[in-house]
Amino acid sequence: MEELWHKACNHFAVPEDVAKSWYTRIYQRLNESHSKRYYHNWNEMMQHKREHLLHCKPALVLAAFFQYYSYDGIQPCAKENCAAFEEFCCDASLDDQESKNSILKLLGDKSVENELETTFEDDANFLQDLDLVILAASSENYKRYCQLLRKEYEHMSDVDYKNMRLKVLQTLLSIPNIFSTTEFQTRYEAAARANMKDEISTLKICT
Repeated sequence: MEELWHKACNHFAVPEDVAKSWYTRIYQRLNESHSKRYYHNWNEMMQHKREHLLHCKPALVLAAFFQYYSYDGIQPCAKENCAAFEEFCCDASLDDQESKNSILKLLGDKSVENELETTFEDDANFLQDLDLVILAASSENYKRYCQLLRKEYEHMSDVDYKNMRLKVLQTLLSIPNIFSTTEFQTRYEAAARANMKDEISTLKICT
């Protein structure tokens, strides 16, 4: 992950000391022991994304690193994540406004404009698929993901969580494709659907 980060930073001519300090900062933030990042942390979520970030464009790498800089299972953190990215841009003296706006929009800032709407949509689809790729994990890893995700919603009762989770899974299974990009559909659609159907069966048994 460190190599990926520095490669992206080099593309945008980010000073080495800034790149190093922010890598450490993001790494530590995603590993905060007091937070409830049971899945959305460095060792779980980010490592699952690593393979798919190896050959994607630098702007997407930066977006993936900042996407969950702040995380709260109860409410969105887009504002906080955009603020962190803008602080990084300030430290890095990043003057590529088009790329900066694109990343901010990917992070959820609806106020910025992006002239390349088609490109943005492709990038947004990739980032979304990257989030969903855990659904196609091996059976063992998928069960672990389910356990960790449940812990992130420990504020919910078992009944409320199961109802919420069933609704999410059934909604995803009802659409033609879980994944938006052709590559992810080809590689992961079948496995993801099988895992989700197994989880639904388990949830219904436990209800």
